[in-house]
Amino acid sequence: MLNKKESYEIIDKVLRKCSYYTMVSIMCKEEGLTRFANSEIHQNVYNAEDSVTVTVIHDKKIATVTTNLLSEEGLAQAVKDAEENLKFLPPGEVELPELTLPIEIASEDYNCPLSESSKLAEKFNILNRANLIKEGIDLLEEDYTSAGALSLTALVMCMGNNKNIRRYARIDTVSFNTVVMHKDGASGYAAYNTNKAEELNVVKQFKDAYNKCKRGINPISIEPGSFDVILEPLAVGNLLMYMSFIGFSAKDVRTGTSFLTGKLGEKVFGENITIRDDVENENTMPLYFDSEGYRRTRLNLIEKGVAKELSYDVKSALADNVKPTGHSLGYSGQGGIPINIVMEGGSDTVEELIKSTKKGLLVSRFHYMNIVNPRQAILTALTRDGFFLIEDGEIKGAVKNMRFTESMLHAFNKVTGISGERIKVPGAFGFNYVPTIKIEDFHFTGKTE
Repeated sequence: MLNKKESYEIIDKVLRKCSYYTMVSIMCKEEGLTRFANSEIHQNVYNAEDSVTVTVIHDKKIATVTTNLLSEEGLAQAVKDAEENLKFLPPGEVELPELTLPIEIASEDYNCPLSESSKLAEKFNILNRANLIKEGIDLLEEDYTSAGALSLTALVMCMGNNKNIRRYARIDTVSFNTVVMHKDGASGYAAYNTNKAEELNVVKQFKDAYNKCKRGINPISIEPGSFDVILEPLAVGNLLMYMSFIGFSAKDVRTGTSFLTGKLGEKVFGENITIRDDVENENTMPLYFDSEGYRRTRLNLIEKGVAKELSYDVKSALADNVKPTGHSLGYSGQGGIPINIVMEGGSDTVEELIKSTKKGLLVSRFHYMNIVNPRQAILTALTRDGFFLIEDGEIKGAVKNMRFTESMLHAFNKVTGISGERIKVPGAFGFNYVPTIKIEDFHFTGKTE
């Protein structure tokens, strides 16, 4: 794993060979992964990969070459190929500006024995991963099996250009997921990603999935229709992640595909809905620059139901004559995408949300989500691994999985309860931090048998 000094030295080697304005990006990833299935560990894998991406920007053209050959010859060839490719590219629409400030954005604490990286490495080494998984599997009674994975990942992202810009981040994370299954088909699921060792209790995650599975035996079938629903954090996080891709990007608003087109400054959700993109929140991924090297800024996407701010990459910022917000995923011009979603909590407990429900459905998570209509924010997906009927304020039993098809513009205007407790859930890149929510009049359009 490359440290900051080593990474910067590679960048210097590349830039000495460049004839044009060039951004060099380094990605290093090491992962120790323990997989289990049929209640047995079946795979321990260690994987390490390093790559260098050379992006040459000249005369409104962008040429990019990626190599995993970090020798002098390999790096020189990458530069040569990128500059040669410029000759064959058509002119672009805009000349991208050269990034000159701030000179450095860097974060690294893994050399400190008390750092989160060191704690993660100790708690989730290969032996401890195996012992934690075994402890969880040993909870299961006969007729139950489990499958899943526990992984420890170290990621380095480094950037630099020939204007003396340097960026460096090392982020260590641990990721766990498991599905517990009964012989009759019931299942329960749990997942957690974090960069803080004390936050992940693997055995507790097993217990949560196991309890959902036990509760899911002998599900009933109900007809599709409109229901009050309580969405647990994994389900809420999934909705918000898709909304980020179809709604909060300035590029999508400009092209008219976003559900926020023409609605900035207007109330689009209920007053109890506040959604931010907040890299400074300790429960999100601490990556303080984007894939173009710009500082990642905090955005008030939705404030008390009102659409406030959008995410920008460089190209969309130039189009709107504003500064980039640091949300680029690369030079492809996809637009800025929020990846550190934080939804504000409420004052309810999950128990109170359930108790307040005369008749409704409790959703653990969604599966196979797809976009039906981005302009209307219509999404569709199946429930999975824990879907339950609520009657008279109590969970009465399991329900066979159903498909929802719903506009988020409708759903997030019908939120009648939000839990105070929020949970870190897996996101598109890193983690989102979200509560449990109750929605009235949520539409299910199909069922499974």
